[in-house]
Amino acid sequence: TRRSRLRRLFRLPRSRRAIGALVLVIGAFGIAFMVGGFQMIQWTETADFCGRCHTMGPELAAHAAGPHSEVSCGECHVEPGVSGWIKAKINGTRQLVEIVTGTFPEPIPPPEHDSLPDSKDTCGRCHDVARIDPSNLVTRLQFTEDESNTRQFVGLMVRPGSSDILDTSRGVHWHVLRDVEYWAEDPFAQEIALVDATAPDGTIREYIDQDQIRIAEDVTPDVEEIKAEMQQVQMTCYDCHNRVGHPISNPRRGLDADLSAGRIDASLPYIKREGMRVLWGSYPTVEAADAEADKLANMYELHYPDVYKTKPAAINEAIEQIKLLYRLTATPEMKVTARTYPDSLGHTDYPGGFRCHDGGHYLIENGAVTSKTIPSSCDTCHTFPQIGGAVASLPIGIPPATHDDSEYVFNHRDIAPSVDPGGTACGECHARDYCANCHETGAVTVEHDQMLIGHAQSIKESPTGAEACSYCHQPAYCARCHNEPVLPGGAPLAAGDPSAIPRGPPGLRWPLLATVPV
Repeated sequence: TRRSRLRRLFRLPRSRRAIGALVLVIGAFGIAFMVGGFQMIQWTETADFCGRCHTMGPELAAHAAGPHSEVSCGECHVEPGVSGWIKAKINGTRQLVEIVTGTFPEPIPPPEHDSLPDSKDTCGRCHDVARIDPSNLVTRLQFTEDESNTRQFVGLMVRPGSSDILDTSRGVHWHVLRDVEYWAEDPFAQEIALVDATAPDGTIREYIDQDQIRIAEDVTPDVEEIKAEMQQVQMTCYDCHNRVGHPISNPRRGLDADLSAGRIDASLPYIKREGMRVLWGSYPTVEAADAEADKLANMYELHYPDVYKTKPAAINEAIEQIKLLYRLTATPEMKVTARTYPDSLGHTDYPGGFRCHDGGHYLIENGAVTSKTIPSSCDTCHTFPQIGGAVASLPIGIPPATHDDSEYVFNHRDIAPSVDPGGTACGECHARDYCANCHETGAVTVEHDQMLIGHAQSIKESPTGAEACSYCHQPAYCARCHNEPVLPGGAPLAAGDPSAIPRGPPGLRWPLLATVPV
């Protein structure tokens, strides 16, 4: 019968040796299944697995070349423990459905703060903020966008800060050692409307963005509206180091690196400026970007025929390198440009620290706005940058109390009327090259007394025009009011970019980039 045949087929072994062999076989299969399953789980948290679905070439390339290349995706994006793993797989299933059905967003939005593990469980496993050196020397080589691509050195002392949470006058890292919360208008947190900073004694200092104020004598309704409509975020490492896992090199730094290494010939006229123009652009396809880069040869043929005839190989090599840089900074099929994802570390290409330290976030006391703001002096997070053909002397010590005045950069001439600090108290810390670093730019010819209402006229009257302004001000700073670039050397700003949108107007929502027609 059928039952007897099944019994003969699946009958249990009768000898101990056969039973032992069966147990070994079953155990081997069980161990292999567990090991394979564990390895499969680990693989699902690697860049190799994640990159098979997310068509984000620059993200993967940046991770592979970045300082965290040995850190898997899951170590930063998945909360530790079983619950975190289950949550990640549920979210991954939703993403899989979006990919299969073609409903995934383009570009991929940045992760919300609530979806990321606590930075103490990720960054804190390797980086102890309390033990980071209070000052770090940073030097960089950059090239200007003039005809000769002038080579410049930039040097400054960055002040990460100390472990003293009571000292907030200088440095950066006390932000994550203290209880600091903010409310932002957009998913990138490029427009911060309200900031709450809790002191060790429990007192709260609240600062409101000037663009959110309707009645200065009573901002309570404004604060209530902000807290009701915007997301509350606890400040963590992610707020400044938001691209640390995927440090995509922006066009400016990418071109500087290539020019410095000789991969692009710095003697080609305006190659830095033209490379910036190509790389900051928005294109429907990679081929369209390549076609724009190829036009550089026509530019040299038309305007620099001698260069075109004598350096054809250098021109072609520069074009090919610019094409490679584009592939490392943009993904047109996902509508991702070089400006899609702001990098909040610094403030040269994006608002960065100026999101709060812009002089426009005012302290609230008894429901009314005061004249006090979040500190915004140039030396709060770093020393005054030294820019020139060679790095000048950098002051390292704690500056005198007079330097805390936000207007000191303008009125210090009352103490040191000459570019040579010798014979004055300034000479104890500063050498002549430090002063000449600013004075030789023409910035001192600009009168700042009436800058708020008359800076356009002051710029017109300055011998160097807006070039003097660019020594202190970055494009992102001016873009708070200006929709178009106003500083020489500033990158073209795409419509809808966080750096291109003036502060205050409503409607700053995802996506923050120009829509590319397909």
